[in-house]
Amino acid sequence: MSGLSTNPGGPLLGRWEKPFEMLLGSATALILACIMLITCVDVAGRYVLSMPVPGGLEVTELMMGALIFASLPLVTIRNQQVTIDLLTPFIPGLFKPMLHVLTHLASGLCMGVISWRLWVKAGQMLQQGDTTAVLQVKVWPLVYFMSALAAVTALILFLMIRQKETAGGSGEV
Repeated sequence: MSGLSTNPGGPLLGRWEKPFEMLLGSATALILACIMLITCVDVAGRYVLSMPVPGGLEVTELMMGALIFASLPLVTIRNQQVTIDLLTPFIPGLFKPMLHVLTHLASGLCMGVISWRLWVKAGQMLQQGDTTAVLQVKVWPLVYFMSALAAVTALILFLMIRQKETAGGSGEV
């Protein structure tokens, strides 16, 4: 459980934070394991038996989208984003809380726009009946899933604004 939230201001989601992290962590681990399994079977089938997994690339692409967007809220709530602080040492301490608020506000707004546009795109895909080329898998449920997780990430970023200090995630550069 050492990988759980490292928010210095305490849990953002209260008693729901640990189950939320466990759910997303388990989901991302399962998705990644499936990607690795499909890739191994596809490569072995392709080079040993001359029979690749039909639609293996499509399934991997879909799972990569799910993996990326399932990881976003998890990385955000653990405060493990990659940050570059080239100018931060030169900013007077008086302005650092304002920088914290502006950074999280801008990030939250960007994630909100991403969520909104993904939601619109998923609706269009649903109406048009978009599917993958080989397996004919409907794509719109994944895009709605990605939109919802982008919205959750935006919410987490907005909740982080109220914390005084969020530096210290393992992703600092």
